[in-house]
Amino acid sequence: MKMILLQVLLCSLLFSCGSSQEDDQAIAYDNYVITKPNEENKDAVNYLYHHFKKRTAPGIVLMQGVDAIPSNTSKMQFIDVAIDSQLNDDYQIIKKDNKLIFKARSKKTLYWLYYQYFQALSANDSKMNGADLPPSIVSFKDSKDGKFAFQYREPYLQANLVEDYDVIVNTNNVEKDWGIWGHQLFNLLNKAPKNTYYSTVNGTLNKNQICFSNPAVYSFLEDYIIDNFGEKETYQQNFVISPADNGLVCTCSLCLKAGNTKTNASYSVVALVNKLAVRFPSHQFFTIDYITVNTPPTTPMPKNTGVLISSIDIPRKVNLDLNNGYVKEFESKVNKWKKVCSTVYVWDYISNFDDYLTPFATLSVAKTNFNFFKKLGVTGIFANGAGYDYSTFNAVHTYVLAALMQDPTLDVNGLVTKYCDFYYGASGQMIADYILGLEKVMQNKNIKLDLYNGVKKMTGTYLSKQEFFDFYNAVKDAKDSGDEEVVIRMNQLYTALTFTAMQIELANKLDEQFGFATLQENRIVVNEQFVNQFNVFSEQFKLNDIFTTRETEGTVSNYLKDVQTVILNGTLKPNLLTKSTLKVTSELDEDYSDATLLTDGIPGLSSDYHNAWLIVTAHDFSAEITAPKESGMYHFNFNFLVDGRLKLTAPEKIEIIINDKIVKTITSPVKTRDAAERMTLTTTVPLGTNDQIKVKIYRDKTIKKFACDEIYLYK
Repeated sequence: MKMILLQVLLCSLLFSCGSSQEDDQAIAYDNYVITKPNEENKDAVNYLYHHFKKRTAPGIVLMQGVDAIPSNTSKMQFIDVAIDSQLNDDYQIIKKDNKLIFKARSKKTLYWLYYQYFQALSANDSKMNGADLPPSIVSFKDSKDGKFAFQYREPYLQANLVEDYDVIVNTNNVEKDWGIWGHQLFNLLNKAPKNTYYSTVNGTLNKNQICFSNPAVYSFLEDYIIDNFGEKETYQQNFVISPADNGLVCTCSLCLKAGNTKTNASYSVVALVNKLAVRFPSHQFFTIDYITVNTPPTTPMPKNTGVLISSIDIPRKVNLDLNNGYVKEFESKVNKWKKVCSTVYVWDYISNFDDYLTPFATLSVAKTNFNFFKKLGVTGIFANGAGYDYSTFNAVHTYVLAALMQDPTLDVNGLVTKYCDFYYGASGQMIADYILGLEKVMQNKNIKLDLYNGVKKMTGTYLSKQEFFDFYNAVKDAKDSGDEEVVIRMNQLYTALTFTAMQIELANKLDEQFGFATLQENRIVVNEQFVNQFNVFSEQFKLNDIFTTRETEGTVSNYLKDVQTVILNGTLKPNLLTKSTLKVTSELDEDYSDATLLTDGIPGLSSDYHNAWLIVTAHDFSAEITAPKESGMYHFNFNFLVDGRLKLTAPEKIEIIINDKIVKTITSPVKTRDAAERMTLTTTVPLGTNDQIKVKIYRDKTIKKFACDEIYLYK
């Protein structure tokens, strides 16, 4: 289903409405004559001839030596093309009278230039069909030289991964450009594991990390590269050589000799990168400055090496503070690697990895970062996003980010408006206005954009709840209007936004305007609107190719099951404890200080640690509880989220203290789970009307972190 719809995304563009490009129009002619090819440009000429012809009626596009050329040349455009690897710029457009010459340093850039021309020409020549192509960002009015800000340009989003779309927008693609990517080396070694591949940690074999000094690892890579990619000088492939995604470092005798310490693997990793670069001079070898690889060597690396530097610590704001400590540290890191390494790429971030479906105001921040990276002399950007998973507005983001990677001075507003008009038809302006409204908030308030964020914080910063629901309802009204492909896109958007609507309502609990439920006769009753949204999301997510809500363990199926079990089928009733009868006496974390989460009667979902959960890391938790109005036996329920990925564990123990005496101690048989799970610990105690009641929850001695959504008291 997913791959079919990815193909539909590209093919469906054939039926979209192209946008007017008045400022970038190419001149229309009666005929377009392509110069006869020679041996050097034969493939490029034939590609132009074939793709140009199929966009016009027969007899409009001609080729010398193939077609009969009319004698009257006054209304003809003669086109010549060339690939010139020695070109100073990335491409050239040369116009002289009725002759047009396209030159580019690479075949891919030349083909991209064709598509730019096709789309721009279609705006001024009714004989030309360019309606399937995104708006051109190149002007063809006059001769020009074009140089891209970055040589490697990849927005890692679903639209960019559609087959051949990277050619149309001239981006890179991990599936095509990398023989080994990210942390894949560890996975490759695990397919046929040998003890010689793995690390020694504290004197013991540890199969969770690689030994980069062992000859067996080099031999594996040598064979892998030869078998899969060869050694031809005319063919270059990129390879990332990096540790598994953890903090372990091999300290065997060979790695210690290379320079490794218990926390620094840079020396053995760089040594292997250098060795491979010398062995395979036609390929390029990178490592990642990340976790245990963060020390550039003191001597220059081979020319065919590179490094990817993560920008994750940079505060993501439109107005970047160059004096910020994290920014200065990043700048220093780039400068140090540049001294020893000819190719420096940035691993940047463009998605909310805890919520792919809620609108994310990423464009203005990305533009700021791209301009910053360019000034530092960075040569490439991998903008890490939702990848193959659908994310809201990802087609818009792909187009805009691809353009900004070529030229980060371009206007975001103009790019968004043009593309939305092209992609969403009659609804384009409405959608562009909403996207740009989010961007305007980011610009005016200079809000920090978090990469791991819940809807509660988003609606407290850039995402207005009222404006969201106005937009959501407008999309609902418009989703079935337009041609078939626009209807598909609008329905997909509406389905994704339905998830956000549910999340906002869950975060707003019993709020009269935005909550998911109301309090009726001492019962929490789920609103009909929320139930309807749940049904829409349940029925539509598969049809619209939306299977993931977040980066890790974020399947829509699990989310829906969670909501069904905990919210719709659960027994929701008010807690006997209230914010006035439970008083927290310990210090809470700065970002998690809302103690009302413990007594509001609203359970948290295991699929969303942001909503309803109080995360405690700073201190062990303690609270005082007001004695009940009636004596008797009372039950305590303590609800926790356990999730090994997030390092959320059950507490070490819970103590119920009555009149300064520990009357119950509760421990959990399970500390954590690999997958997120709700855990309830229960006990029963007698309580009197004059009792002094205290609760203490002790953090796990190792992890020192837990998440609790409710301390529930009932009779």
